[in-house]
Amino acid sequence: MTGFLGRLATANSLTPRDLRLHVTDLAGLSPSRPNLERAAAWTERLGALAPGHFDADARRNAMYVRCQHYGWQPALCKRCGYTQAPRSACRRCADGDQTSVRSRGGAVCNRHRRWHLDAADVDLASFPEYAHAERCLSGTLWKRGVGLATGELQLAATLIRCWMTDERPDARIEDRMSALEVGTLDADAVLLAAYPEVVRLATVLTDLSFASYLLSPRFSLAEQVWALEAAVITVMRGSTTARLHDVAEKIVTRGKAAVETAFGMRQNAHNKRPATLEKALVASSQRHRSCLLRHLSTVRIQILPYQPGLAVPRSRVLDRHRPLPDLVMVDA
Repeated sequence: MTGFLGRLATANSLTPRDLRLHVTDLAGLSPSRPNLERAAAWTERLGALAPGHFDADARRNAMYVRCQHYGWQPALCKRCGYTQAPRSACRRCADGDQTSVRSRGGAVCNRHRRWHLDAADVDLASFPEYAHAERCLSGTLWKRGVGLATGELQLAATLIRCWMTDERPDARIEDRMSALEVGTLDADAVLLAAYPEVVRLATVLTDLSFASYLLSPRFSLAEQVWALEAAVITVMRGSTTARLHDVAEKIVTRGKAAVETAFGMRQNAHNKRPATLEKALVASSQRHRSCLLRHLSTVRIQILPYQPGLAVPRSRVLDRHRPLPDLVMVDA
């Protein structure tokens, strides 16, 4: 809604600040730290939009979540669903204005074939694979609860960047880096230069069967680390590296520890009976910052003997928390 207010101000020759103050005054909000989402009705009236426009848009673009209302399975919940953080809109779609949107999707505008993340405006017409990756993100991955800031894309990008530190990038990456004027593959540039591979790897990692194999106590750490390495080198068409092996081992070790924590979670602080495993996995994914736990299938993992441990937080507490990138990725 804030992005729409900025465009509305420009269309009426006002400054965004003046229009925000006007809407704040009409809605009776505090001028110091106003929550403009509560002024949606006035914004709709000023912009000649249909009543309920922003609510309908939020429901249409809500993230898939795991919550109590659907047995902790990915679903488009009307109560717990939320829109992803505002991101820069495509300049062509916004008629040259710099604005933000909360709609479904990622970093590519498939209408104009432009990269628009973080207010950038990069032509991707020569690389049709970006359009395919964007459709995958806004379709398959979106229904798994994966967005730009939920952690899975960052995890895939970290693995690819670690592979590139020891392995010379293949012709695909080199061509893109040259055409898109990417100098070095730091944490931000790798998403632009390898966006199709990042999305493809994230799709593999969040596959229900693959994620369950990767973190199940049924298999050895060495087998699971090799499976994660194999996923990366298959997508990148290369061979494994020492750096990739080290990071893959950290990710799997952390994930397996989080799964063991989930197996021991009890219903609450006063009840030692085991919590629902699906709920415990969501809670442990938040506690350990391990995003892959949200994609496990309890049917496909071996259940360890129950030993009472931590109490699982209340459902409303879990619903308020938003997915964050894994801590391993920050260290990598």
